[in-house]
Amino acid sequence: MSNPKSPNHQCTYDAFLSFRGTDTRKGFTDHLYRALEVAGIHTFRDDDEIERGANISAELQKAIQESRVSIIVFSKDYASSRWCLDELVTIMDRRETNEHMVMPIFYDVDPSHVRNQTGNFEEAFARHQQRFNKEMDKVEKWRKALRDVADLGGMVLGDRYESQFIQDIVEIIGNELDHTWNRRLRVDPYLVGMDYRVKGLNMWLEDGSSDVGVAVVYGMGGIGKTTIAKTAYNQNFYKFQGSSFLADIRATSELPNGLVHLQRNLLSDLQNGKAKEIYNLNEGITKIERAIRCKRVLIALDDVDNLEQFNAILGMREWLHPGSKIIITTRHGHLLKAHENCAMFKVEGLHEDESLELFSWHAGKGYMDLSRPLVQHCGGVPLALQVLGSSLFGKAADVWKNALQSLDVITEGKIQKILRISFDSLQDHDKRLFLHIACFFIGKDKYFSTTVLDECEFATNIGIQNLVDRGLLIIDGFNKLTMHQLHQDMGRGIIREESPEDPGKRTRVWNKDASNVLRKLTGTETIKGLMLNIPMLIKDESSKIISSGSNRKGFHAEDYDGNCSSSRRQLGFFSRQSISFFSWLSISFSSTNSPPVSNEVGFKTEAFRKMRNLELLLLDNVKISGGYEDFPKNLIWLSWRGFTLKSIPTNFHLENLIALDLRNSSLQHVWKGTRFLPRLKILNLSHSHGLVTTPDLSGSPNLERLILEDCINLKEVDESIGDLQKLVFLNLKDCKNLMKFPIRISMLRSLQILILYDCSNLGLPASMIVKNQSDSTLSDMKKLSLLSAVKLWQSIGSWVLPRKNLQLTSASLPHFLKSLTMAYCNLSEIPSDLSSLSSLEYLSLSGNPFLSLSVNINGLSKLQTLLLDYCTNLEMIPELPPSVETFCALKCASLKRVLLNLPNMLKIIRRGVYKCENLVEIQNVFKTRPLGSVDIEMIKDIGLFNLESIGSTKVEMLNYLTCTRRKGPLQGLDECGIFSTFLPGSKVPDWFCYKSSMGNSELSELSELSITIPPHLNLKIRGLNACVVYAQDEVRDKGLRFDLCFPILHISNETKGLKWTYVPATIGFPKEKEHMLWLSHWRFANDELEGGDEIRVWVGDKTRVWERNKYNMLIKEFGI
Repeated sequence: MSNPKSPNHQCTYDAFLSFRGTDTRKGFTDHLYRALEVAGIHTFRDDDEIERGANISAELQKAIQESRVSIIVFSKDYASSRWCLDELVTIMDRRETNEHMVMPIFYDVDPSHVRNQTGNFEEAFARHQQRFNKEMDKVEKWRKALRDVADLGGMVLGDRYESQFIQDIVEIIGNELDHTWNRRLRVDPYLVGMDYRVKGLNMWLEDGSSDVGVAVVYGMGGIGKTTIAKTAYNQNFYKFQGSSFLADIRATSELPNGLVHLQRNLLSDLQNGKAKEIYNLNEGITKIERAIRCKRVLIALDDVDNLEQFNAILGMREWLHPGSKIIITTRHGHLLKAHENCAMFKVEGLHEDESLELFSWHAGKGYMDLSRPLVQHCGGVPLALQVLGSSLFGKAADVWKNALQSLDVITEGKIQKILRISFDSLQDHDKRLFLHIACFFIGKDKYFSTTVLDECEFATNIGIQNLVDRGLLIIDGFNKLTMHQLHQDMGRGIIREESPEDPGKRTRVWNKDASNVLRKLTGTETIKGLMLNIPMLIKDESSKIISSGSNRKGFHAEDYDGNCSSSRRQLGFFSRQSISFFSWLSISFSSTNSPPVSNEVGFKTEAFRKMRNLELLLLDNVKISGGYEDFPKNLIWLSWRGFTLKSIPTNFHLENLIALDLRNSSLQHVWKGTRFLPRLKILNLSHSHGLVTTPDLSGSPNLERLILEDCINLKEVDESIGDLQKLVFLNLKDCKNLMKFPIRISMLRSLQILILYDCSNLGLPASMIVKNQSDSTLSDMKKLSLLSAVKLWQSIGSWVLPRKNLQLTSASLPHFLKSLTMAYCNLSEIPSDLSSLSSLEYLSLSGNPFLSLSVNINGLSKLQTLLLDYCTNLEMIPELPPSVETFCALKCASLKRVLLNLPNMLKIIRRGVYKCENLVEIQNVFKTRPLGSVDIEMIKDIGLFNLESIGSTKVEMLNYLTCTRRKGPLQGLDECGIFSTFLPGSKVPDWFCYKSSMGNSELSELSELSITIPPHLNLKIRGLNACVVYAQDEVRDKGLRFDLCFPILHISNETKGLKWTYVPATIGFPKEKEHMLWLSHWRFANDELEGGDEIRVWVGDKTRVWERNKYNMLIKEFGI
């Protein structure tokens, strides 16, 4: 191996990579190339650098001359390539003349075979001598080059791992290239997904700004922040006048004089090792200020824990020379929020395919079926994938299977040590909060969690924000608390450390440990939270695999708080509000429609006798026998799914409960009489199919949320609900047999969300009392009368008829409602005074058979979301209030007209009329009608004089707004002041003065006409007619599923500088092997088009998404 001297000319590349493509291009050479690039060694390889069509031989020679080092990868088939041997001769020639560094790499080949041309090399040269028998001097040059390069020594793979081999190569090349002052940083030789993750940071570094820039790269421990920063640093440091990468700032600053040591390193880097001694922080800051004022620098600060460390090293940002850049890696995303103009780069985990690739690199390619659950548990964290993969390399299948059985334990050690740094930096309050969340609140709604945790003496909102800032907790788009699986493992591991051998002495226990504690009666007063999920425990025991996976997949469809992702998507607009009321919507839990899972081991209530401090108790399908006098009396949150009793015993202490969740219970009556529960805020009895009536709730004055979803036998809601003046949320979804609605519902001044989805048998008495309305009259009271509940399903014939069981008026509802859901309630009409609900923001009326909406809906001045999906009898939608942001009327089969009062509503309407196949008009936008009903003057204007001859013609019309097709008589389309019609025809009619033939050009090919209007003084131009002839290009199936190219007409008045562009909302679709005419009449104002004006007309295309396959249109000609 030869050493390079400083070249006399500017080198374009650090290294030139020579290799036999068929041997190593997609394997070893690719990995080596990526490792070199990541290390900041700019490397040439032919498939990346030579443009197609260039003179490859000349380009390669140029690349060799402009590289400082040549790396030659000798593989078994290297010598069979004349190309490779010519490269080798060129490389060795340059070495002789310029002392160019040459690094031979012997990959799966013995150096002696290269030196003596034996083995595969001997076979290759036998072929060369036969082929080049008249150019033996060339063959001899190749032999000499091989002998010379083999004598340089180089590096031999041998029995080493490729990853370590590549790492050694990169280190040697980097050291040799920068032997005077080595600034390149060592990075892992095998990185996955690095290119696009570092791209944003590189773009920021190269933005050319003269401002001082600060970039914060943040994320959880082990996620790859340092690697990204190092990679970007290696690829950019040479573009600055000075550079420094200060690693491990958090750890170093904790050492004696650690910050002074960091200051000394920074100055040494910036002054090329000439920095003088520093004795204190203030002296260091002063010297650093002098060093960074005068030159443009790149400084990377790795693992910054607090602002004190940042300020001690760099002081004020204003000191830096214009154009300087600072990169900071940290676990705390909030670290520099107070600083303006910080570029924030959050590092996310690897995708699953990337994770598999990285894991397989370290663990080996075998056992793919076992690799996937291991990879999912690591959740995309590169550190975990590397450590876990390396620990399983070369191990037998049974070792892999054992690893799957104890994933939360196997990730301890190096992984947990890195992750725990963030935990150890927390205050005691936040540590306890983190452990509570890790054990019991993952997947729970933030508002629900805050409600419960506040009663556990936590400052929850502040604590949650602290955890989020340190990357230990995530609030997802549905306002749920989520956490990386490895962080949850870490938290639970910390809990196990409290008492490794005796779970009963820990503060929190769950599942298997909880089962043992209850079975062995070993619970103590130390326990504050206990969770036992029998279905999950049985699943874990039977599969021996922790199936929760990463935080991306590990949640049930419905959580303990009654939250539901599908409902949240439906009501997602409300997440912007300060209180997430929609958090309490729910769907059926996975066990709802299946028999409860019974535990084989019975538990007794006496198991809880010593757990005097138990606050959180979460049970799922757990059967417990015995008297409840032994049950804990200080419970704050009780969740007991599958509660087996028909009524809650009187000796079951509920007085301190904040949240009571008895979903999937066997309750028929919740409790007898009145229970005084002054602290209760949340009551969830969903899926309790035996429940007939709600309990007397007058003793729960602080109840905020009542959830009764899918209580299919619930017939009435107790009148005591009128006493709940703090009730915010009431969910009666799918209570199909609910027949009696409480009279006093209108008294609930705080009620903001009411869900009556599919309450199809609900009726209200005529004696409905309206409170808090001093102006209520006898007339108002009559409006409250509702038809009695009639079970029309008793006769098959009546099943298909609209029912009027539920006829609510606004007077029967609390006037402060913000959300009202009456979907699938068989409403035959909408209350005319609905607009009096002035606070309403969300209204769902989907799936009802009414014919029209209230004309007063425009009076709902705060309405943001209106859902009318599957209202199959609805014919017209009135004007909507301007506040509406989301509108859906999907598959309203009878819908014909939509009234549009404001132009900015058009975009909202367009997104909401999907599959409304009979829609013919959106007011002030477009209107279609049979051609026979169009004004005769317009027919004449467009050039049609004999309608009788085409009166029976039918054409298929495609509407891109509704994504539907409709076949019928010829239609006229009025849109944006333009009248159009579509009819069969193969040529532009003769009365068009100007024509442009496009042959069979695809629609995307433009053709144009330039016309000068005759300058007649008395000519008043009323309009312009256009005709486009088009046809299908290709038919793929009969389903009309395609990305449709709609023709666009562009008209430009070059004289006046005016331009019009038009694409029709609906077009005629030609039959196979037939053409279609698009005739359009454009109306112009008096001064827009005059004699002497030069106009330019051309046809373009507009691609419209239409499901899957493609149809292309061909334009034959057009005319004006």
